[in-house]
Amino acid sequence: MVYKNGIKEYSLTTVLFGVPMGIVYGILTASFLVGLVSGILSGSLFSLLLFLFVKLQEKKFSKKRIEIARERKIICDGAATINGNGGWMFLTEKGIEFYPHKINFSTKEIILPINMIAGANTHRNQIVIRIIDNSTIAVLVSHNKEWKKQIEATIANLPPQ
Repeated sequence: MVYKNGIKEYSLTTVLFGVPMGIVYGILTASFLVGLVSGILSGSLFSLLLFLFVKLQEKKFSKKRIEIARERKIICDGAATINGNGGWMFLTEKGIEFYPHKINFSTKEIILPINMIAGANTHRNQIVIRIIDNSTIAVLVSHNKEWKKQIEATIANLPPQ
């Protein structure tokens, strides 16, 4: 299952970007109407550009999805951000795999075997993955509660060691 951003995420992006921009434009022009209109337009344009970027990434990572699916079962995948680095995350029966975009501070892939994962929690719009050494990895994802369910189900299905 691919977890995608929905209307809720893009509406929130529109508001979170558009309101500050509208305030700035309103102050600069000393006009409430200009601030309101420019806030709505800039927020909508920013969300549209973000939407187009995510669609481009979906297309790009569909090749990676096919490659991974040849070797192991993909349980779920979707856009993700780890430590400010955006990319695509896959949960397979073997573990979690994160592949960053090429335009990041770090382009390091993260491969986390399923037997190294102790569990998962949600915090706001993040999934916090607990590692067996008591460290954590916070991942910004859409549908974090669904990711948590899938990770915990995959851990529960591990054969005894």
